[in-house]
Amino acid sequence: MGAPALKPWLSASCGDMMEFVSLDAGAPVFVGRAEELAALEAAFDRVRQGQPSAVLIGGEAGVGKSRLLSEFAARARAVGVTRVLYGYCLELSAEGLPFAPFTGVLRELVHGLGTDGVAALLPGRGARELARLLPELGEPDLHGDPGEARARMFEQVLALFGRLAEGGPVVLVIEDAHWSDRSTRDLLSFLVGNQRVLDGVLIVVTFRSDELYRVHPLRPVLAELDRLGWVMRLELPRLTRREGRELAVGLLGREPEPELMDRVFSRSEGNPLFMEALLRGGDLLGPGLPESLRDLVLADVRQLPGQTQEVLGALGVAGQRSGHALLAAVTGLGDSALLAALEPAVSANVLVPAGDGYGFRHALIREAILGEVLPGERTRLHIRLAEILAADPSLLAPGRAVIEQAHHWYLAHDTARALESAWRAAAMAGRSLAHAERLALLERILELWPALPDAAERLGASHLDVLESAAEAASSVGEDETGIEFATAALKEVDPGSDPARAAALLERRGVMKFRLGRADSIDELRDAVRLMPASPPSAARARMLATCAKRMETSNEPGAYAMAQEALTLARQTGDAATEAYALITVAHAPGRELNAESLEMLAQARALAERAQAYDALLQATVTESDLLEGMGEHERAAQVARQGVISAREYGLARATGTLLAANVAEPLMSLGRWDEA
Repeated sequence: MGAPALKPWLSASCGDMMEFVSLDAGAPVFVGRAEELAALEAAFDRVRQGQPSAVLIGGEAGVGKSRLLSEFAARARAVGVTRVLYGYCLELSAEGLPFAPFTGVLRELVHGLGTDGVAALLPGRGARELARLLPELGEPDLHGDPGEARARMFEQVLALFGRLAEGGPVVLVIEDAHWSDRSTRDLLSFLVGNQRVLDGVLIVVTFRSDELYRVHPLRPVLAELDRLGWVMRLELPRLTRREGRELAVGLLGREPEPELMDRVFSRSEGNPLFMEALLRGGDLLGPGLPESLRDLVLADVRQLPGQTQEVLGALGVAGQRSGHALLAAVTGLGDSALLAALEPAVSANVLVPAGDGYGFRHALIREAILGEVLPGERTRLHIRLAEILAADPSLLAPGRAVIEQAHHWYLAHDTARALESAWRAAAMAGRSLAHAERLALLERILELWPALPDAAERLGASHLDVLESAAEAASSVGEDETGIEFATAALKEVDPGSDPARAAALLERRGVMKFRLGRADSIDELRDAVRLMPASPPSAARARMLATCAKRMETSNEPGAYAMAQEALTLARQTGDAATEAYALITVAHAPGRELNAESLEMLAQARALAERAQAYDALLQATVTESDLLEGMGEHERAAQVARQGVISAREYGLARATGTLLAANVAEPLMSLGRWDEA
């Protein structure tokens, strides 16, 4: 049974899909904020005129960021905007919930448009790329390089919002970015950074500025976005005394006495959430003022029935929002009893209906309630939630249950189950291309490992397996220093004499990370990996290592790149590895010291054909980059521009327009400059 429509005004039909409004609406009265509303409306006007625009809204907890946005959204809808999409970052321990706000937006789009409707908005294989975020969109393609796959997925998210905006302006709101996971921050930065191609999309991000401690991971992201000319930063101040009086009039329905306003304003210091709590609870304004803001926020809660408070405690442990079915399972209440317990909280404006469940009206209310739950009861609820999700993962969105189980078992201090669930969650994060979150979970496993003598048996994986996975995850997310540490630790647990292939693979991974950091010994390490990898029987792994080493040697103008690439080519053909054969052909065609001629171009044509057959899109585009480079070096400017221009089109089709496509765009411009076609360049 879904949640009842206790507040039908929370969502409204808009065209052929559902329109989504913020839960965190704040006080029911809106006052002041004229300058901030004008700034948002100006940003929206720029979007409607085809210009890029994004707004970053900071402010302390309870100051009214979400209330401002709900007012702006209402005004935007009034002038014809067809979609206001909300995505929420969730406070979920250190590992975060990968891509949480974007997964939420996708799910609501599917709810409104259907899977076919969303798929129709995506070019080519787009639905398969976004299936990593939302399994309802089909079976994701789990093959290929994780970095390339992540770039394609980001491109498809960009394409989706671009297509949505063709039907009218879109406002994308990402709430509570101070809780965002690394993957969400990366995707958000990508979208804002590429807003020039997002005609008709306004991006608005909210965050608690008082939560941004000196090394908070959101700080550098905000600093980077601030440098973009189309990004505006708003800091929402507290209400003035005049605005506070207007709020009081709206809440009380009458003009407040001056003495009352003096006490309210002095106590709240102009924070709207605290002002509302004081005005709603007149007894709080007597001689015995609450000792803390937590007590102030809890004023309404403590007047609710006992069972309602128990349900609120369970919801607080579950999170900021919970579905009706999950909350019923956790509390053990039937539908009628649960609704009866929830009704007073909704009437008191502590909770608001949210889709098929409920959410706290403000995160501060949840934090205050959570502080009231005794440690033993909190542990019991974490265990209960983990057990329920293990028994019925469908109570949460696909994939989310696995990660939330890991969260709850960890906070329940059940080391064994925390270890096991973290391993499953790390695998899920890897499939979602959430490399940073996967790394955090693997680090947790390594932290818990010493406490469990049977850890390997529980996971069906050794300590070495976890170290290897951590090195891979760190490499994928660009944390090369960390990845080198994990690879080094793993190498200490491998005997090269009895398992040379595994030692070689670790050396190769460490060598590639060192190469990216510009370490002097990186090529030597890659050569050592090749020497260690058994030559017999012939293997695709050795062919790939040879091709990897040859490519790095060619990039660094190291001698021997051509010979090593030739060896990789021969071995790749023996083992039937078309993708590695393509990479090796590219290096052979372009190796230092080799004469550039028609044979080189023929090799690149073969490489493209092989890469296409193997669906190795990065190799295919690299062959195009190299061919346009060679043609330009041979003075074939017109042909070089033509090849690169076709490559730009292919990069767009493969979802790599802003990865390899950027290099190809430069390779179009260079020969045009050589031809003197400056305007075109």
